[in-house]
Amino acid sequence: MLSAGRGQRSLVILLLCVAVLAGCASATQASLAFDPRHTARIRVFHGPLVDLYLGYVCDGGRHPVIHAASGGFSFLRPNKTIGMPPTRDMAASYSEYVIPAGDLVTVKMFWQVQKPNGDWDHCGPIHMLFTPEAGQDYDTFLEMRHGVCQGVALRKLVVNADGTIATRPAVLNSLPFRSCR
Repeated sequence: MLSAGRGQRSLVILLLCVAVLAGCASATQASLAFDPRHTARIRVFHGPLVDLYLGYVCDGGRHPVIHAASGGFSFLRPNKTIGMPPTRDMAASYSEYVIPAGDLVTVKMFWQVQKPNGDWDHCGPIHMLFTPEAGQDYDTFLEMRHGVCQGVALRKLVVNADGTIATRPAVLNSLPFRSCR
């Protein structure tokens, strides 16, 4: 059995390793410039592990991937902004990316946490497939209610007649799925 001091030291080392790995997460794709005729933008809220695959992950091909959020301590990193309009209900920690329009994008999210009793709770991985529209803004996050995972939310940002920004559910190409079959 580990002593309390040794167990705490191990926990600190584990947390430091997670923080270092979170800092190493980055996009493996060259950044695109926003051109509303050919690209769209997406805001990813931090908390879960989030990957944006530029393609359909289940087709067997290799697709560029944007490691949009690394989970864990990713909320400690400064926000990455590219000029998307704010929404009234947006979280404080996020990153924004330009993605190609008219091509499939797979959003993959995974979240886990260790409870005070030592048990692990998790949600995912959950994949969602959509085709971004040119010039359109989106946001995505892991939806939680009363501490229970409700799945991945993908929303389209729309401008109201009074100029305020509202959100609507984005059109998906398929139902969310956990793994390729």
